Amino acid sequence: MNRHAPNIIALGTALLVLQACHDQRAPTELAGGGVLAASVTPADPAGRHLVVFRAERVPADFEERVAQLGGSVEAALDSIGVAAVTGLSEGAAAELAAATDVRAVEPDVATAPPNEDVGADGATADEAVSEPLAPADATASPTSARFYARQWNLRAVFAPAAWAVGFLGSRDVVVAILDTGIDYTNPDLVGLVDLDRSISFVPEDVTRHYPGRLPFSDLFWHGTAVASAVASNASVLAGVNRYVTLLAVKVADSTNTHTAGRLIRGIVYAADQGADVINVSRGSERHKSQSPGTVAAFERAVNYAFRKGALVVSVPFNDAADLDHDGDIVRLPCEAANAICAAATGPTGASSINGPWVDVDAPAPYTAFGRSAISVAAPGGTGNPGQFRRFWALCTTTPSVATTVPPACRAHQPIVQGAGTSFAAPTVAGLAALLVAQLGHGNPALIRARILQSADDLGEPGVDPYYGKGRINIARALGLIP
Repeated sequence: MNRHAPNIIALGTALLVLQACHDQRAPTELAGGGVLAASVTPADPAGRHLVVFRAERVPADFEERVAQLGGSVEAALDSIGVAAVTGLSEGAAAELAAATDVRAVEPDVATAPPNEDVGADGATADEAVSEPLAPADATASPTSARFYARQWNLRAVFAPAAWAVGFLGSRDVVVAILDTGIDYTNPDLVGLVDLDRSISFVPEDVTRHYPGRLPFSDLFWHGTAVASAVASNASVLAGVNRYVTLLAVKVADSTNTHTAGRLIRGIVYAADQGADVINVSRGSERHKSQSPGTVAAFERAVNYAFRKGALVVSVPFNDAADLDHDGDIVRLPCEAANAICAAATGPTGASSINGPWVDVDAPAPYTAFGRSAISVAAPGGTGNPGQFRRFWALCTTTPSVATTVPPACRAHQPIVQGAGTSFAAPTVAGLAALLVAQLGHGNPALIRARILQSADDLGEPGVDPYYGKGRINIARALGLIP
């Protein structure tokens, strides 16, 4: 495995709140007869629409039909009968929706979440470090990572017990990260990212400011931070896995913008590439009766991945919503039938940057909740600036000039603090990867069941609105403790 250290590592003391990125745009109402009156809004000048066919296949003449209507096909997912198109006017979308083989045509608006909150974390001056790092020792425990002492999140899920007996992961296990890309040059991620099969579905997100970087480079920061929770070379920070293959599937651009169509396309691509686990730390909110096609498309994509042997892990969002009492609103892919939907936990107090911490299993104040949605809980971090209760993650070295990014990342500093369900999901995905290494490929139902059954039952007995089946326990899931 290739590893190298940067010439200089400068540890910054910056804070960010990593939002579970999502699209909450109000969908278009249904017109009479159940046919969607598609629309093109000022926020969607490209005229993007999601087309869902009645059969789970795309007709052979579909591209020609779209061209005749003045549009073009961005993606045709023949395996699930879904397509993403651009350039359709309102009238053209309505005409396409009237075809007998089309179930729905719905707007696929490109949406960027609000800017994340950033600010100083109040760390003392002796936390600012500037010195070379030695290459990571391939035989060392993840606990030897330079800043492991502050990673309460890994101890909260009993990861060290698994590492101590050799459960460090496997390069044969593939975890897809559907996000803003991955900084594959980050020293803690070098050698972990599959450079040949990683891909970008965001052609407008160029890398001209970073010559030589591959198209799936992370020009924001979110994807790199999420990936580091799953796996790391453990020179700076530890991840749940020391060895794994990360597949970068770039579905969001340097402004953190994504569409439902690109998320769905990313899930299908990852499944076709043999991913064992697919992490989606973002999502789309839809009304079941107003956007039945988009809801069906997400369900088809998750089910397709499940049949192909991949487990999808996602987020319920960071708005403290009660998902048991939200009517027909659904958050996808988190609430898809075969996915795992991960709520977030975090400490209520901390004495210092290296702890000790108080009640690391408390529900995070921002996490969405509900027995009908939450599968399990995992660390996501909590706290205000300077309280040392957040989740440490890796930075990207290629932040975009077009968006707000953590000051530490702008300064090419290696780690920052964050909080969000965005971290809970990849912690669960990391456990899923360890289980695939132990139990074998191609059985996501077994992996999902093991994660749920082995969780520590916290909160109300049984299924709790904040914990679901419980907070994950890596040691118990791997059979190390009863």
